[in-house]
Amino acid sequence: MTTRARELLAYFESQKSAAVDLLGRLVAIDSPTSDKAGVDRVGALVGEELRAAGARVTIIPQDNAGDVVRATFGPVGGPGVRGAGVSSDGQAAMLLAHLDTVWPPGEAARRPFRIEGPWAYGPGVFDMKAGIVLCVLLARAVSGGVLKPCLPVVCLFSSDEETGSPASRPHVEAEARAARYVLGLEPSNPDGGAKTARKGVGRLVVEVIGVPAHAGIDPEKGVNAIEELSAQILAVKLLEDRAMGTTVNAGLIEGGVARNVVAPRARAELDVRVPSPVEWARIETAVLNLRPRNPGARLRVEAALTHPPMVRSAAIAALYDQARRVALDTGFDLGEGATGGGSDGSYCAALGVPVLDGLGVEGEGAHAESERLRLDRIAPRAALLAGLLERVEGPEPRTR
Repeated sequence: MTTRARELLAYFESQKSAAVDLLGRLVAIDSPTSDKAGVDRVGALVGEELRAAGARVTIIPQDNAGDVVRATFGPVGGPGVRGAGVSSDGQAAMLLAHLDTVWPPGEAARRPFRIEGPWAYGPGVFDMKAGIVLCVLLARAVSGGVLKPCLPVVCLFSSDEETGSPASRPHVEAEARAARYVLGLEPSNPDGGAKTARKGVGRLVVEVIGVPAHAGIDPEKGVNAIEELSAQILAVKLLEDRAMGTTVNAGLIEGGVARNVVAPRARAELDVRVPSPVEWARIETAVLNLRPRNPGARLRVEAALTHPPMVRSAAIAALYDQARRVALDTGFDLGEGATGGGSDGSYCAALGVPVLDGLGVEGEGAHAESERLRLDRIAPRAALLAGLLERVEGPEPRTR
């Protein structure tokens, strides 16, 4: 461990009690994506804590989602400075987190924040309120003169990530365009590793319009939409290529009006995960060219890529190599891996910006009632991020 890494780690260890206190207050606020008031309460608390730490905070109002929170800290100045000390020509380091969770109102009361041994439990503790805490810790370290980032730092907190960020995405992409690189504070891989690739997420809708008829008297006059839809689902499933990493899941299906009526309508939604834009193009082309098996049926198909694939580019690989060196200097190894889930980081990577995701605190059970977080890993992860902010300016880390 280097002397500088030891200093940073010791500082963040000294902040553990304050970090756990803030984590508990965040988890105590229900913030499902659909609850604007709850998400805004989390955003208000985050903004308050960051302002107290000397950050420049902007609340970006949203009509149909929680407000987006933007905070900046670190060095100010230089050509092209935009707004609160952040340049518009790719000179910022961006930290990316989100305020919302998947848990419904009342969950924080039903499963309140608690600590058992080295673990913290509660809705959203791992995904990803601990990531929010890391941002606040870094801002406090800058305010206290402990951390000296080599670039201005932008923290952007989206408000609807769990549903694909329809409201937040334009703000995420705008900030990413003004960044040299993006550090995503989503939960780590199960082994604590960073996420250097993410599958793209596609949504397919297949709807069939049939012809109703009495199932017992004149079924031959009908066109069964459920039967046609079943055949179409199987056709889409055949597009799956597990060896390539492409998967298809029929997640929702509905149809018919009564047991004794030839079904006049049926609809299915399918989830598709793809490792590359080429694979999505293959799936999309095939799906949009589906034709009814029964000539009496009408078919309507939608295909949308809700999250682009985050491909492990040379720039992402280089950013990971730098992060691993910083981690080794801090006393632990940082692995890497791919994941099937999308995130706001996927949007940033699609713009060509280097993204290293999964840098949040280690834990397990995201989106499950067993969700928990390792409290002893808050300081090492904060020290890793601090080391990156001090050493990484772009393609190569600067020496200290």
